[in-house]
Amino acid sequence: MKTLFLTVVTVLLTVTTFGQGQTAREQTILNVFGRLNLALDPYKNLHYWTDGDIFYRPFFFDVKKLDVKPLANGDTIFFYGGTLHEGGYEIKVLLAPDGKMTIADDDWQFKKGDRVEYHTVGDETILLFSDARGAVTNVLKKFDGDLYNRTINDFYRYIFAGSFKRMGGSSETIRFDRNKSSVSGLLSKGEASFTLIDDFGDTPSSVLCFSDDVVYKAIRTLIGMELIPIMTGPDIDLEWLIEKDPAKPVITLVKTAEEEWDLPPERFPLVSKQVMTLCELDLYAGEPKLQNLKIMRNEIFARYGYKFKTADMAGYFGAQDWYVPQFDDVTSKLTEIERINIALIQILEKK
Repeated sequence: MKTLFLTVVTVLLTVTTFGQGQTAREQTILNVFGRLNLALDPYKNLHYWTDGDIFYRPFFFDVKKLDVKPLANGDTIFFYGGTLHEGGYEIKVLLAPDGKMTIADDDWQFKKGDRVEYHTVGDETILLFSDARGAVTNVLKKFDGDLYNRTINDFYRYIFAGSFKRMGGSSETIRFDRNKSSVSGLLSKGEASFTLIDDFGDTPSSVLCFSDDVVYKAIRTLIGMELIPIMTGPDIDLEWLIEKDPAKPVITLVKTAEEEWDLPPERFPLVSKQVMTLCELDLYAGEPKLQNLKIMRNEIFARYGYKFKTADMAGYFGAQDWYVPQFDDVTSKLTEIERINIALIQILEKK
């Protein structure tokens, strides 16, 4: 259990002001910290970075030791942060005169010597981590600092969004809105609003509460989504006890489309459209995890008409209307977004 996140103590820092031309090192500082210039208050206008679960803020001093260094002269960037539930997360990054960054010490997610690169890919601003061989090992994304609402929006985007049909039920279309907590056609023909139940009172989960006695846990599946009824009652605290209600049936939804958001018909289209973090990919994959991650990764190759050599992938994609096998090798067609996501998916598969 990590220690509770340290409250940052107000510290006066000596700040060096530079002219209009910045060195590579100074530009790295501006990029990572998010300043317009080096003379701003060290606590203002800081970038926030996240992997979807943990958030970080950069500092030029060790918060635990209060080892104060002038903003422009420090040789270590300290990334401090935590989840919505706990703190104590830290990354130490060495900053070289040429602006290059490397991990200073081993951490549970990062290895000493791994490279860190400030990078813009598509619409995403990221910190890209790679090992000595150049293989991608992790990604942090820049965000606005509101991790609670970002987590909720991840559920909307990666689990719920789209149109569905109820398996074994009526032919009515069930549509989850990508941008808010509402669904039409599920409980009635009209729109129904829900709230997401927090785990531990502070972290949103994929448990949808429509009313005191209508609660479902949503699980993304390869064909769509399962809504598992959750036991409710006056003595049940949903923040701590999430158990299936055996008296109610599981609702199985088959995904039909996401045309209203201009996405192609494949099962995992977002991995070709945006860089995703390990946490986002894990959420997007759903269950069963390992099988879905394999399909997610190979779907990237299938979009380019790769001719699969294994029976399972050839069989799965051969059954998809959009798949046209044409090429023995499509690696030259992959975009930078896809290359990064493939490397991250492979990390999750190994785990």
